[in-house]
Amino acid sequence: MTLVPSCDAAIEEGKCIFYNIRNFVRFQLSTSIAALSLIALATLMGVPNPLNAMQILWINIIMDGSTMHLSTTRVVVAGPRDTSRRIISRGLLFNVLLSAAIIIAGTLWVFNREMSDNKITPRDTTMTFTCFVLFDMFNALSCRSQTKSVFQVGLFSNKMFLIAVTLSLVGQALVIYFPPLQRVFQTEALTSHDIMFLICLTSSVFIVSEVKKLIERTLKKRSFGKFSTKAHDAMDFV
Repeated sequence: MTLVPSCDAAIEEGKCIFYNIRNFVRFQLSTSIAALSLIALATLMGVPNPLNAMQILWINIIMDGSTMHLSTTRVVVAGPRDTSRRIISRGLLFNVLLSAAIIIAGTLWVFNREMSDNKITPRDTTMTFTCFVLFDMFNALSCRSQTKSVFQVGLFSNKMFLIAVTLSLVGQALVIYFPPLQRVFQTEALTSHDIMFLICLTSSVFIVSEVKKLIERTLKKRSFGKFSTKAHDAMDFV
């Protein structure tokens, strides 16, 4: 005997697919735009590319690994979703461009800061490369929800996402500190001071996203009242 799934289960599954795709698109677009813009700007400015071919391939692997587990599979059902609402909306595009702009500005600043003698050294590319990777990790964290803070969603609620990020960071550490991989990726070991500096800088993409969400939730609450805000927030990942 075949069991027919309930209406609520079908709605929940549909919402889950919608928000999975939306979060995936946001992360992929922002990171891809940032990577392409870095190379394009370097070419236009007549300076060497801040990332070599192997480093770009590694970034693509990390992007795919993180987005595979970016979203959870549980959605609070709060009535049917507006079917006229597009996946790529103006709000999503703004978030994509904002994140991409922060990543581009931060990475180029680090590259310019390190290349003070106008010569590309392994340290210069390692700092720039690691900066971009850490930007990716913080960006993935902020892309888990379009409206909710990561602390509302639950920092440890998605174990597979945490595993994917942890493995990405371990892989990045091996690329930086393991001699055979250093030769392949043309990197060199960074100091703990360098790592702390990069973490503080790259967390800016996450902080800006969280502040933006907080402002949007506050304005929504003032405009439509407490009930409407809860209904709006419910239509996202928890």
